[in-house]
Amino acid sequence: MLLATRCPFCETVFRIVPAQLAVRRGLVRCGHCQEAFDASGSLFEVPDNGEFANAVPVAADVAATLTAPATTHLPEEKREAVTSAGAPDFANPAWDPWAPPADSQIDNRLLYSAEHLPQPAIAPSVTPTFTPPLAEPSLAPEPATHASATATAAQSTASHWQRVEPGINEPTLTADEPSSVRTDDPEPVLPGAAAAASAAAAFSSLSPGAGPEPFAVTRETPARAPRRTGWRIIGSLFALVLLALLAAQLAWWLRETVMVYWPASKPLYEQACQQLGCRVLPPRDIDGLQVQPSDLRQVDDPHHLELKVPLRNHFNVALAFPAIELTLLDHQNNVVVRRVLWPQDYVTPGTRIEAGLPARTTQTMIVRLDTGNVVASNFRIEIFYP
Repeated sequence: MLLATRCPFCETVFRIVPAQLAVRRGLVRCGHCQEAFDASGSLFEVPDNGEFANAVPVAADVAATLTAPATTHLPEEKREAVTSAGAPDFANPAWDPWAPPADSQIDNRLLYSAEHLPQPAIAPSVTPTFTPPLAEPSLAPEPATHASATATAAQSTASHWQRVEPGINEPTLTADEPSSVRTDDPEPVLPGAAAAASAAAAFSSLSPGAGPEPFAVTRETPARAPRRTGWRIIGSLFALVLLALLAAQLAWWLRETVMVYWPASKPLYEQACQQLGCRVLPPRDIDGLQVQPSDLRQVDDPHHLELKVPLRNHFNVALAFPAIELTLLDHQNNVVVRRVLWPQDYVTPGTRIEAGLPARTTQTMIVRLDTGNVVASNFRIEIFYP
C-alpha cells in the first residue's frame, strides 16, 4: 500500500511508509519547510500507478493502526515472546537471595581492620629516623664534583635502600649516606669580550648595510655655519630700542595716571616737554575733587543771583579745574534753567587756569548770574571733565 501525506504549512505532498509513521506515532518533519506535523491527519492511499489525482483518503481507524507502536502489529504469540523476554526471571532456582555472600569465608578482622595487619620486622641497621609529619626531608650538603661521581653515588644509594611499607613519615637521610644531586648541563659561558664580539657580529650580519659598499663613499667634513655675531648684536640693540620706545609711549599715554599716583614724576614730564617743545597740563581726575556745601542767594532782586561753590582737591598733585553744571529749580523741583560754567567763568581773576587747583587746597568759586524772568527757589551742582 502506497501512502502519501500533505504538509499543512507549505502544502508539499510527499510519499511516506508505515514504518515512518510508527516511529513517532505519526509525527513527521517536512523536508521542504522543516516543520513537524501529524501526518495521520492527512494520509492518502495512492494507487500502484502513482497517480495522485486518484488518491483516496485513509480512514481514521486505519491511520490509528499505522501510527501505533511496532509491537502492536506483531501476532499475539510473538508479542508475548517479546514481552516475556524483556522481564527478569525470578523463578530460577539457581539464584538464592538468602545464600551467604561469596566472601563470607574471609575473616572479618581482615575485611574491616586492614590497618592492624602484622608488619614484617625491620632490621635495626636500616631503620630510618623519622621527622614530624609537617617536616620535609633535607639532604646533607655535599659538593657535586663530577657527573660520573654523581652517577656512582646514585647507584650505591639505590643498593643501600630497602622498601618498607606502610610509611607515614618520610625518612631523613644522614650525612654518612650519599645522596644523588641533580645536575643540569652547564651552559657555555663566554668571556665578556667574546660575548660582545659575537653580539656585534650577529647584529652586523643582520643589518641592511652589512655587505661591501657598492661604490666608494667620500665623507666630507660639513662646513661650519657662518657666525653672525654682528647681526645678533645689532638685532639685540634694535630690540632694546623698540622696548624703550614702547615704554616711553606707554608712559606718555598714561601720564595723568602716573602723575596722580606718583607725583614726583611731574617734573620729569616737564623736563621732557621742554626738550620736545610740548606742554604738560595738570591731570584730570574727578575722584580727587570734592564739592563742599554751596550757597545761592539773591542780589538786589530775585533775578540776580550769587553762587558760592567751595571746591577742594585732596590729592597730592594739582588737578585741572573742572566744568560746573548749575541747574536751577522752581518750587516744584522742575528744571527752569541749566547752565555750564567753565573755569574761566568761575575762577578768581588773575588765577592761572593751566596751573590747576593746587594739591590739598580748597578754593571758593563765586559766580553772579542773571536769570531773566525766571524765579528759582532751589539749585543743584555737578562737576565733570568734558
